[in-house]
Amino acid sequence: MADLGEQLERYDANNRRRALRGVLAILVGTPVLAFGAFSLLIVDPGRAGASMFIVGIMLGGGLGAVIMGTILAVQSITRHGEHFVLHEHGLVHAWADRTTVVPWTDVADVTDIGRGTLLAKAFGGDVGCQIKLTDGRRVTINSYTDGAPLLIHRVLEATAAD
Repeated sequence: MADLGEQLERYDANNRRRALRGVLAILVGTPVLAFGAFSLLIVDPGRAGASMFIVGIMLGGGLGAVIMGTILAVQSITRHGEHFVLHEHGLVHAWADRTTVVPWTDVADVTDIGRGTLLAKAFGGDVGCQIKLTDGRRVTINSYTDGAPLLIHRVLEATAAD
């Protein structure tokens, strides 16, 4: 492992919150999807307009919630113990048996990927950044990381200085 200098801070991911939001999305999305599918059967197929639009919203919204919920639930299991460790000269991102060492000199780009929408906040995308490394790998920080805004600020400061 590259010498990253002294360890400054550790930021743990909140997988419990990730799992809870995933399960809630599945629990909300499943009946909406089922009701949308049922509505598709009872609405006159030759009828266009608002009724079909609402059915489409139910199908799309329900399916989207189930897919996002499943992704979050799987991530909460597979990313057990996820954390970021900030060092003087880099960052370490680790979970389960995977570790990515990010010396500041290997950072090609840091992009803010946070979105200020209600939907993004519901699925953990309201705060986030993606760190692109010179070898093409990427490390993503999102709002499931406790203290993510501070960590992102520290990463931006460190990479701007190098």
